[in-house]
Amino acid sequence: MIKYVAPALTALYNANEIDIESCTRLYDSLVVNGLDGIAVFGTSGEFPHISLPEKKKLIKAATSHIQGKAEYIVGTGSMDIQETIDLSNFAFENGADAVIIVGPYYYGLSDDSIFDWFSKAASEIKGNIYLYNFPDRTSYSIKPQTVLSLARKHKNIIGIKDTIPDMGNTVNIIKAVKPEFPDFSVFCAYDNNFAYTILSGGNGCVGILPNIAPKLFSNWAKAVREKDLDAIAAIQKKVDRLMDILWIHSPFLATTKAVLVDRGIFAKDVMTFPFVSFPDAKRQELREFMKEFE
Repeated sequence: MIKYVAPALTALYNANEIDIESCTRLYDSLVVNGLDGIAVFGTSGEFPHISLPEKKKLIKAATSHIQGKAEYIVGTGSMDIQETIDLSNFAFENGADAVIIVGPYYYGLSDDSIFDWFSKAASEIKGNIYLYNFPDRTSYSIKPQTVLSLARKHKNIIGIKDTIPDMGNTVNIIKAVKPEFPDFSVFCAYDNNFAYTILSGGNGCVGILPNIAPKLFSNWAKAVREKDLDAIAAIQKKVDRLMDILWIHSPFLATTKAVLVDRGIFAKDVMTFPFVSFPDAKRQELREFMKEFE
């Protein structure tokens, strides 16, 4: 199944407190504009910097805005595997369709350790799981053969998000897993790789840019489903241009939050500590850039 999933940004009142009302306005916008899924507390949601009580508040609040309208996915990865298991099961108790879990980060792990960590998590999590491969942040990569071994052992591991800019690794996962598990979902993470992923036999993208241009990306998924090559190519060119927004300021999460403030979706573009908000001096440049995508 082809899907375009938005890993939603997290609105904040201050560095420690989530603005639930702004977050749910974003979810409503993504649903209305036709996104297939919404992931709460992915990388775009600043999950490593948000407390467990705040996460639980938003997971509960998000349910009525997402459940039954789009696939409701919750990022539950943590350095502590028991916290990952408990938060995952809490998410399922509160209406999530699936969780997406990144393994422990900082230390590099052997292939055996990676397998054991995800296997233990899958054994105790009471619902569907997407693996999250992000070697730039974890310091290791989940190899295609490890993905296959996990899929063989755990029926609730149903897919993977592969956050590597070069499509080679994503293609290798597709080649390793799809012949045996054709329904296993393989997603890229960079929006400009969506069409390439589909052409290679994957299932779509879990990328940040639908937060700020949702209709563009739901139209892209529609064009792919309808095999409209002209529309696919035209939107690819727009997405390639929109990718430049990621380099206007660092962190790019601040840039995308600033766009949502301009759109009236977020009340503030506050970031979790120690990130800084988008600078006022660049706001007009950002507004001019975004005019093409309104």
